Amino acid sequence: MKGMILAAGYGTRLRPITYTLPKPMVPLCNLPLIGWAVESYLKAGVQDLVINLHHLPEQIERYLQDHYAGDARFYFSREEQILGTGGGVRRVRHALEPDEAFFLVNGDTVQFPRYGALNDARRELDAVASLTLRHPPEGDKFTAVWLEDGRVTGFGEGTGEAMMFAGSHCISSRLFRYLPDQEVSGIVDAAYQPLLAQGRETLAGVADDGLWFDIGTPRRYLAAMRALIDATGRGDVPLAKGSQIRGGSIVDETGTAGAVTRSTVGARSVVEGDVRDSAIWDDCAIGPEVMLERCIVGHGVTLTGDLELRDSIIVRDDPAIPREVERRGGVVV
Repeated sequence: MKGMILAAGYGTRLRPITYTLPKPMVPLCNLPLIGWAVESYLKAGVQDLVINLHHLPEQIERYLQDHYAGDARFYFSREEQILGTGGGVRRVRHALEPDEAFFLVNGDTVQFPRYGALNDARRELDAVASLTLRHPPEGDKFTAVWLEDGRVTGFGEGTGEAMMFAGSHCISSRLFRYLPDQEVSGIVDAAYQPLLAQGRETLAGVADDGLWFDIGTPRRYLAAMRALIDATGRGDVPLAKGSQIRGGSIVDETGTAGAVTRSTVGARSVVEGDVRDSAIWDDCAIGPEVMLERCIVGHGVTLTGDLELRDSIIVRDDPAIPREVERRGGVVV
């Protein structure tokens, strides 16, 4: 079976990071988000991967080809405009339809889908798709997906238990009979919902409350980082290749970390200052008089002097970043 990763979005809520870095390349615990998705597929034995791309596609293609050569085979689908989940899948119909089914996962989440269970649930009910569903965090806004006896009974309203869609599916190739003949569409509203409402197809659901993170905002990013540090320390999640656990933080083996608390430090970065609950990416230099708390520091940033920052994103200046964004000493904050 093949797997597809949706990686075409802009990641607007992570700007200014995503003006110059596609969201799937945002590192979390020293592994890009799309790397988490690829590693999850490879662990499940899925090696043929389709990736749809739009924003800064070259960076994603180069990373995947360089880091997974010999381990995975990639087919890249560049979209001139973002086509949505349904349109993106429809565009690569020729690659996916020959198999009985395929997997689909969002590239901007970190999750560990039970791919075998998804495929088994789809087959057991002869469903057009099976979806990973989870119990939502208290107070979170979501569209309820109702699950009863392993079957999805409705979106928004239904019978059984209200769950949240986690963004991973196992999809029968007969889905292509139902996708609308148009460039842009969403797979849920254009296929799943009408098929279910009309009683034409069955949708299966697999409840899974395992580790799952939506990296939509800086706050969610840092929460995911802390949870993954803890999970890595327990041995529940493997370390990114080339990283180590040092004093409760994750540090690349080429990085240097002094007073670092519950943080991550990327490749070739040198941290001499006081860094807490923060992510320091690759090739950074954090001087001895710098204090950072709950910060995200992008690739190649140098911070020196008597500087104290909290709840901030700091990235290198670049012409792609609008002039109205605040600059301080050669970096964007």
